[in-house]
Amino acid sequence: MYAACSKITDLEAQIVNLKGKVEEIQGDKGCAELNARIENKDKELAAKDIDLDAERVKAETAEEAKKKAKEARDISTSALKVAQNDYAEAETIVDTLVSESKWMRSRGVAVIANSILIATELDEAVFALIDASHDVGHRGGYLECDQHVEAAFGQQFDTHHCSVTDQTDSMLSQAEEVYDHLSLPVMELVTDALKHDD
Repeated sequence: MYAACSKITDLEAQIVNLKGKVEEIQGDKGCAELNARIENKDKELAAKDIDLDAERVKAETAEEAKKKAKEARDISTSALKVAQNDYAEAETIVDTLVSESKWMRSRGVAVIANSILIATELDEAVFALIDASHDVGHRGGYLECDQHVEAAFGQQFDTHHCSVTDQTDSMLSQAEEVYDHLSLPVMELVTDALKHDD
């Protein structure tokens, strides 16, 4: 780059020098030989101008190529930094998910299961189901016993004084319905937590 600029400066100095000589010689106008030399020098000068322009173009092209290479390097460096930051962020997210997954497997499932098992809503539904099942079984046993007595004695036995009513089957169905559609607060919390990303 410095060599090209130096050559350009030397050529410009030679041009100025030659122009001065041409002006001196033109003042004399007497010699054809001098005119021929002037023409040769003019041709040389024109050739040197062309060389000078070519050198300038080369220098400008080299400078532009250097700028473009620097821009490309800066862009690739920026892209690399972005990729490294994205990778580090993804790695952090994966590490967090792995640790949360370990906690969920080791403690979370047990905590949720324990919360379900000790829920008063579940206790009440199970108690109502057991109580209704017991009443249905008691009434069924009483009626079966009544059939055996009727078969043995040949007469109808009075079942009105049985302490278990005819509504035990409907009470059992109702208890089963409540149990099947039981809503526990802990399960609502789990469902809400599953809706969120974090």
